[in-house]
Amino acid sequence: MPAPTGSEIGGLAKSAMQSASLRGENAPDLATALGDACGQAFTLFTAMAMVTPGIPAAAPPPPGSGSTAGPGMMLPPPAGGPGASQLEPIAKGLLAANRINGEQRDALAKAIGQTVEQALTLFTVQVKVAPGIAIAGFTTSSPGSLMGAAPNKSMLEPIALGFLMAGGIRGENAKDLAAAMAETLGNAMTQLMTRLKVSPGVPSSPGATAGPGRLL
Repeated sequence: MPAPTGSEIGGLAKSAMQSASLRGENAPDLATALGDACGQAFTLFTAMAMVTPGIPAAAPPPPGSGSTAGPGMMLPPPAGGPGASQLEPIAKGLLAANRINGEQRDALAKAIGQTVEQALTLFTVQVKVAPGIAIAGFTTSSPGSLMGAAPNKSMLEPIALGFLMAGGIRGENAKDLAAAMAETLGNAMTQLMTRLKVSPGVPSSPGATAGPGRLL
């Protein structure tokens, strides 16, 4: 199943903004832009993500069959996902497309890009590849699942608020906006974790995987 789409995340963002008491006339447009920015970020992450070699395996020869026997790790951004420099122009374009054109638009786009990069970095630290991937002929022969816990609102909110304030966004609604961004990302990443799989075809030695893995 593909990563959550922009429209799906936009729905989460609208609920999060209502929960944070952000109900101004621009709130729905901002939720749409945030959802689309996260959706594009997740699509890039799925394409770029890399599972590192060295997952413990039990596949004795012959015939080199068995399964992985321990958890696997993922590379963090920017090697294993989009960085803030890639995400900021995406967010800026989506804010403009949704008529968010105030003087703080560029600072908001930068904060969104930075927050999403940090959220993806935490995702790669906290979420692991689950053991038990089948191996046949020294190659994984079934999709792998992810396990662990995606970063949640309480972890992401201070990160978002810090980036907003660093960009000069310090108004009375800054804390509410940070809360909405964090709730949106936390809920969307929980969905992301349950949907993504590790592609089959990772080479393996008798004792560990010998090549990188990709997500699907």
